[in-house]
Amino acid sequence: MKKNQRGITLVALVVTIVVLLILAGVSINLVLGNNGIIAKAKEAQRKSAEASQNDLIGMNELAQQLEEQINGSTGNGGKTEPETVPYLPSDDFHYDTSTSVDTGLVIKDASGNEYVWVVVPRTTAVYKTTGLGKTTFTDADYTSIENDLKEYTKTYRGSTSYSDTWYADDKNEGWLSETEYTELKNSMLKSVYENGGFYVGRYEAGIDTTTGTNRTSIESQVDGKYPVPTTAPVTKADAYPYTYVTRTQAQNLASNVNSGTKTSSLMFGVQWDLVLAFMHNKGNIADSTLTTNSTTIGNYSDSTFQLSQTGKYATMSDGRLSSTWNPTTTSTPNFVDTSRNKIAQSTTGNGILVTTGTSEKNKVMNIYDIAGNVWEWTLEKTSDTDYPCAARGGQFNFTGSLYPAAFRNDHRTDHSDNDFGFRVALF
Repeated sequence: MKKNQRGITLVALVVTIVVLLILAGVSINLVLGNNGIIAKAKEAQRKSAEASQNDLIGMNELAQQLEEQINGSTGNGGKTEPETVPYLPSDDFHYDTSTSVDTGLVIKDASGNEYVWVVVPRTTAVYKTTGLGKTTFTDADYTSIENDLKEYTKTYRGSTSYSDTWYADDKNEGWLSETEYTELKNSMLKSVYENGGFYVGRYEAGIDTTTGTNRTSIESQVDGKYPVPTTAPVTKADAYPYTYVTRTQAQNLASNVNSGTKTSSLMFGVQWDLVLAFMHNKGNIADSTLTTNSTTIGNYSDSTFQLSQTGKYATMSDGRLSSTWNPTTTSTPNFVDTSRNKIAQSTTGNGILVTTGTSEKNKVMNIYDIAGNVWEWTLEKTSDTDYPCAARGGQFNFTGSLYPAAFRNDHRTDHSDNDFGFRVALF
């Protein structure tokens, strides 16, 4: 008697393979997809790191409060408050957990823009005459806070002919009204009072080199006024410095970057001085390095340092800047040697302009190029009505003793050049 022959038909085999492929695809997506296990694990790791940083900040604040209680330093009316309270501007930002308040706390937004928390110790900087615990602020309170900050930073103020005061600008579109300027300054003062600090761009404002473009000249005036540039600035390493901008153009660009629930802006003059005080107090940088000769911490004609492997540089000879940006791994006779070392120049008007964050030597408290490379516009007013705009920090084709980090440079409202840029602050 014959036995029944049984087996897998070709159709069944194909169906089985198709089902297995579908299951495999589903499994891969569950593991590797945008919402997959690995992605969720990375997100959980990031949030855990942020939570750890928040815990660390909280523990530091608690430890400080306990120390104040033990030492009897309780401030006004027995209240204790931490000296500085870093915050995240929004959920779009996260802490770099490899950094800290004592080394320069770095935050980064979803697009990779980085900022450093500038510590402004409240009991020694903003509470001396204003007192603790204010929740409403009068004009007199704002004046008191500003005076406290000016006293705290008097080493870096130099001449008293500079002030954070509004002045008119009929050469550019979009300059602040006097009321808007005052409201912006008061917002900054209130934030520093409440938080004991503010964020400043880790790098000079730049243009992403992946775009293949860099600013080579200022836009022409339209109806007698310079318009707001359309290229958005970044605060990242290895970007072209955002130059050829007037002070007003720089403020418009700075005020429109991602700042979460906070405000973005150029720095006021007192904020620049607070950055220098932070570098001195936390970074142990000598005041003479900041006020007299900044050659050792900046890109000047007479400075020497090794360039990173990822940046670029352009050379200047006799005041003429080359339009060519060389990779830092490419040497140029008399400017950069084969080991990526910048060569000091003996003549003013010579030097190299570098992309942002190109040298670790020119970093203090995780902030790059506060000295040298390009001048950085601030919102400070000079006493010269023809040259009311103030820029800080020096430039790449002059010496660090001529233009140290604290130096103030005066210019017209319509001035721009290849050595004038800016830096974004958040508060």
